[in-house]
Amino acid sequence: MNWRGVELCCPGCRGDLTEGGDVEPELRCASCDARYPVILGIPDLRVFDDPYIGREADRAKGRALAKRFGDLDFAGLVEHYYAATPVVTPAQARAFSAGLLAAEPRARATLEGWEGPPPAEPRAGTLLEIGCGTAPMLLAARTRYATVVGVDIAFRWLVVARKRLEEAGVDLPTICACAEALPFPDARADVMVGDAVIENVQDQRRTLAECHRVLRPGGALHLTTSNRLSVGPDPQTGIWAVGWRSASSVDARVKRGGGVPPKRTLLSARALRQLLHESGFTGVQLGLPRFPAAQRAQFPPPLRIIAAAYGVATTLPVIRQALFAIGPKVTATARRPTAPS
Repeated sequence: MNWRGVELCCPGCRGDLTEGGDVEPELRCASCDARYPVILGIPDLRVFDDPYIGREADRAKGRALAKRFGDLDFAGLVEHYYAATPVVTPAQARAFSAGLLAAEPRARATLEGWEGPPPAEPRAGTLLEIGCGTAPMLLAARTRYATVVGVDIAFRWLVVARKRLEEAGVDLPTICACAEALPFPDARADVMVGDAVIENVQDQRRTLAECHRVLRPGGALHLTTSNRLSVGPDPQTGIWAVGWRSASSVDARVKRGGGVPPKRTLLSARALRQLLHESGFTGVQLGLPRFPAAQRAQFPPPLRIIAAAYGVATTLPVIRQALFAIGPKVTATARRPTAPS
């Protein structure tokens, strides 16, 4: 089926979908009879739950956020979300909120690192983002591609994403789905991106297999991920050298602070390269992300100094190589081969 200019299929069997629903709108699969609700105009095509919250609770949070949609701006909606989420500590809420507010310039810098300066006019083709969150990358990409689509497993964040898009004066399709079971037919995207998502998916190999399937031959996959071997502070927990510690010690420390331990699998630069090769991608190139000024301004003063030093270090060949080993993040670009290998 064509939904808002995007071709969708059943994420389970890839059968055709049709619109239906007697009480609330839903999408139905003509092949396996699976049914997927459309809530607040967002199709929920998930085949399993967000690791942090069940589907019904997630939908309830999304509906509660939608009730405040008209009287809060984007920053206010984010603040309201964290105020209503007691498992996130106040310190975490401040850090996460600052990251979300600075996310758009970071997304633009990330895209430029992958693809260079934006073209004078959007080029033909489709960019699909997995793990789009509150949609900063979608906003950054809309000047580059004719069609931009976002997917995320968290329904509640897609409601917040709609507010960010509304404030920017754009309306882009967002779909609730799992990265391991994308609701798109084969070979539909020219470019796929995932910013800080591959470490958070349930199954990294299955996610990359889906990216390979949905990309057109010759299409590009761009990723960023936190480096498992980083010696700096972890953006999610604030713990230094988190990948060098045992998972149990990290979880215990986060719990002592009143937070929820992250559910993820961190990758080193070498492991990321190997995983992409094993998933059938070619031309794998690793890089180092930049921290734009708007993002650095959100950091505590000591981290601003470190981030500025990092920016200089990325331009020095010898130190640059060391940063691939122990730097905070790694970027990767790879392609689906134009012919079967």
